[in-house]
Order: sequence, then structure tokens, then C-alpha cells
Amino acid sequence: MSLNEARQPSRSGIRQLHIWYVHHYGGGPGIGLYDRPYQLARAWQRQGHTATIFIARFHHLMEQGYSPEPEFEVDGVRYVALPARPYAQNGAARMLNIWDFSRNLYAAGRRHGQGAARPDAVIASSPHPFTIFPAHNLARRYGAKLVFEIRDIWPLSITEILRTSRLHPFVQMCAAAERFALNRSDLVASVLPRADRYLADRGYGNRPFVWVPNGVGQESGNDGDTFASQEAALAADKASKWRSEGLPVVIYTGSIGRPNAIDLLVRALAYGESADKKNRCAVLVVGKGDQLEELRGFARERELQNIHFSGPVPKSDALKLLHLADIGYAGLRNIETLFGYGISPNKIADYLGASLPVLLPLAPCGDPVSESGGGIARKAETPEAVWQALRELVGLNPEQRRCMGAKGRRYIAREYDYGRIANRYAEAIAAS
Repeated sequence: MSLNEARQPSRSGIRQLHIWYVHHYGGGPGIGLYDRPYQLARAWQRQGHTATIFIARFHHLMEQGYSPEPEFEVDGVRYVALPARPYAQNGAARMLNIWDFSRNLYAAGRRHGQGAARPDAVIASSPHPFTIFPAHNLARRYGAKLVFEIRDIWPLSITEILRTSRLHPFVQMCAAAERFALNRSDLVASVLPRADRYLADRGYGNRPFVWVPNGVGQESGNDGDTFASQEAALAADKASKWRSEGLPVVIYTGSIGRPNAIDLLVRALAYGESADKKNRCAVLVVGKGDQLEELRGFARERELQNIHFSGPVPKSDALKLLHLADIGYAGLRNIETLFGYGISPNKIADYLGASLPVLLPLAPCGDPVSESGGGIARKAETPEAVWQALRELVGLNPEQRRCMGAKGRRYIAREYDYGRIANRYAEAIAAS
């Protein structure tokens, strides 16, 4: 739909909106792993709205070797890629990349907001909170609604996960940005189901709020049996072999770092191999991270035969691998002060969407596992505790696991469909 068309009511009955979605690490097909902006924009298009996505020209979630043009489209979704210097890991270069993106956003918005292309809403998503400042200025310039989207809670994510001091200058900067965002936004949105409790705890309980989770897009991963990567094809062979031997396959897809608690899963497998010969299973770990080599070394040292680390694979391959597994592991280390407000890993929606029963080693927190009954959500902070929860799923027969997985799939189809999420988002913007 042309941006020059007059604003007419959308198919959902809401006045047609043009939405600017600002997400530093945004991706999409062929762009990068985090495809939420793309999925929302596609859904808004189908509902009669339009959207422009602002991303960094370089970020760590971008497809390797991909270098986007300053402006481009994917399936009719318009992207603007802002200059941002490369970085290899956390440190000064990454901080400068954040500075580049935030600094360049306002100028880009001025160039792209002429005439009918002006936005009705500017959404500043928060993989970091610093885009709120230029987003606020752009919203004021165009008379648009300002939306602050809480993806990660800053600075609580830093202080609770990384144990960084609250007095650290970066933590103080994050806290200032968050206060600014919560004071100035017309609407607060979040992927976290209980973020409204966080707003109330911070003294912002009167702010308009909408829950807009990470959903499941049109990509299902079960079309065709070929893989784009050799790593995924090898992982598929491993999974098929294990299942032919009668071993239930537990899969994890995502980052492999301390916050993800994959070490608990690997050590739980080792514990089960030695302590419980009856309930055996195999584990497929798909992804990369700073604990990958350490865990590979542990598996070799303990001579664990029923585990395979594939390394990273394309998202389409990861989704296909889910259909060769029996149980999904949604690893997160238990941090009640943070996760009490909810969680939002894409992998959980992917697992449940593939009808996999899920093990979430956290106390229930409004998460889709506990809400749907599609698995086990339980505080498990040791390998032994993880194994005890895992063996309950391993001990079910295939039909019982299918029934549990079906509950999760129905819940995801109802609550995590991007079409419904996008419509809820648009309604909240219009009402704010």
C-alpha cells in the first residue's frame, strides 16, 4: 500500500496507521535472526496499515556476510538501515555501535518523514533503551504517538544477570533512559506478560499498557526435508538415529551462555546416564555462545554418546529440526527478581508451535508453558533437579507427549499468532 494514499480505515476498523518500528537488532528473511519487526509489519500490512522498520546496518544478529542497502524492501516491508560501526564482542566498539545507531536515527527520520510518509506512531523497542531519545524527538516532530516497547528490562537485566553494580555508569545511563521512556511515552508495550507489574512497582502503574509477545510467524519449518546447512543435516541424522533406537530427543535452540542454563541440561544428561538407566534420552544442542566449547569438552570428558552440538544453523533449519525432536528445553537460569515479570524467549513459542512438550526450569511466571499446560515449568537450579523434571517428560509414552504438545500448540495458535498480536498492538496505539 502506498504511503501517499489517504489514511483510510484499516480492515480491522481502526484508522489506517503508518508505524515506525525502531529496533537496533531487527532482522527478517535473509537479514537476521530476530524477525519480530518483519512479522509485525507483514501482519499490519494485511490489516491495512503500513510500517517502516529502522535497523542498524551492522549488528551481531545479522546474517553473516550480509550488508544491507540504506533502504530496501522484503516482501513489501520497508527497511531503513542506519550506519553503525562493526563490533566483535561486548566492549567499547559495541557501545559505539549503539551510539551510532541512536545518533543517526533522528536524521534518518527527518529524511523519511516527509508528506504522507510521516508516522502516526513511533515504536522504540528496547534491546537497549537509548533509541528512546531520538524516537521521542521524532514523535514530537510529527505529532505521532510514542510507544516504548520493553523487550529487556533495563537496567534490571544487567544488574540481575551480569551482577553489575547499580552504581556502574552504564547502569545509571540505562536507568535514566528508562525513566525518560516511562515518563514520556503515550503507550508502554512489552513482550513480557507481567511487565505491567513492573510498571506498578516502579510507580508507573497508571501508564497505558499492552502485552504484545514474541509470536509465531508464517514460517513453520516443516515444509520439505532438505536443509540449508550441513550442520543441520548432520543434526537431523543424529536425531533420526536416536529416535530409531527408541531414545526421546530433547532439543535446545538458541544462545549458549550462562543465562541460558545449558550447562544444567548437559550435566543433567550426565547425571541421568549414571543414575537412571531406565529413563534414557538424547540431547541436541543447536546454537552458539561462550559456553559452547566448555560444554563440548565436558561431554567428551564424560564420554556422553547421546549428545550432539550442531553449532549455529539458519532459523529455517532450526525450525525443521524441532519436528525431529520429542521435547524442547527452554533453558533459563532462575532469577526471580527479573523473571517474575515474565519471559519472552522466541524458542518457547517455536517449541510449542511444533507441538513439543517443553521443560522450563523456572517457577511459573505467566509463561506459555505453565499457562497452556504444554509442558513443565518448575524451579530447577541443579542438574539433579533438571533431570527429575526431564525424566517426567521422558517417562511419558509418545501419545501422552503428543497430547501435552497439542495443548501448547493450541495455546500458541490462540495467543501468539502475529496477526492477533499486531491487531492488539494497533488498537492500543489508536486508543492511547
